Amino acid sequence: MATNFNVSPYFDDFSEDKNFHKVLFRPAFAVQARELTQLQSILQNQVKRFGDHMFKDGAQVIPGELSYTNRYHFAKLSALSTSTAAALIGTVFTGDTNGVQAEVLNATEASTTQAATIYLKYTKTAATGTINRFVAGETLTGDIGETATVRTDNVTLPIDSAAIGVGSAINVEAGIYYIDGFFVKNTAQTLILEPYFTNPSFRVGFTVTETFVTPEDDTSLTDNAAGSTNINAPGAHRYKIVLTLAKKDLDATDDDNFVELMKIDNGNLLEKVIKTDYNLLADTLARRTFDESGNYVVHNFDIDVREHYFSSEASEVAKYGVVYIVGIQQNMEQQQIHYMKLVTQRHNPKLNWLWVWV
Repeated sequence: MATNFNVSPYFDDFSEDKNFHKVLFRPAFAVQARELTQLQSILQNQVKRFGDHMFKDGAQVIPGELSYTNRYHFAKLSALSTSTAAALIGTVFTGDTNGVQAEVLNATEASTTQAATIYLKYTKTAATGTINRFVAGETLTGDIGETATVRTDNVTLPIDSAAIGVGSAINVEAGIYYIDGFFVKNTAQTLILEPYFTNPSFRVGFTVTETFVTPEDDTSLTDNAAGSTNINAPGAHRYKIVLTLAKKDLDATDDDNFVELMKIDNGNLLEKVIKTDYNLLADTLARRTFDESGNYVVHNFDIDVREHYFSSEASEVAKYGVVYIVGIQQNMEQQQIHYMKLVTQRHNPKLNWLWVWV
């Protein structure tokens, strides 16, 4: 982030190089707006120095649960009784055909490329027990009288997906992240990755947005001194930081104001923020761990050599495990597939061993 506060009307010309640590007000001298703003900058600079020692930029300080699902049930709608699909969020629908029930968790509005869509958590199967989802063309009735109609297959935008199916999404609960010297709170959010498919490939994280908020933007910033002559008078502006879930292509490089949380390739979870990323403190702890214990294995990497689908000379290796290298934990949370050439004794009678590089 590179917001410039040394502009009108703030004129905050704080410079770390001058080594100012206090603003000393004096009687009989007017207080300058710049001095009040710079007072905050001095304190913020101290917080940032400590924060930079403890945390890496973008680190998760107080985690909200981060979850990914490729079982995000959807139903495309041809008609609904409310003015928007979003108004259906929270509704519990019952299918008129089979009695299946589901709660609406999320919704997207109709556009020129896709139908109005609701995303569901199924809570009750049909009486027969064999049907557990709504069906194409079915009429849905809500718990307080709302109605909706599921579209039919092959005519519903986009037509390369059915009217009923599953997509993929990521959800993050409220938490706090360390962003350029500030401890910023994020709200609970859900981001749809692929609305109608289960094999997304994205880097997912927060987009960091900085804004100045004025009393004209937010009337709660006007003076609330009830009973005084300046009640509701406009006053100081506010500096605001907002974290919003966003997705980027795997090869995207425009990472300004972006904090990565998760990486997904073809539906497979490759990386995920699961713990706080400490900075200099982590280096100190790692050095001590290495001095005491050296390199060691916590959970062995399981290696499973399998015959490859298309070639007798290649195989797949699935690995899991946790190790400490130079005091730093290295783990592999998800299955990783490696393809390799197998040199066997059949290919070289003099060779009765195999090197595997991973």
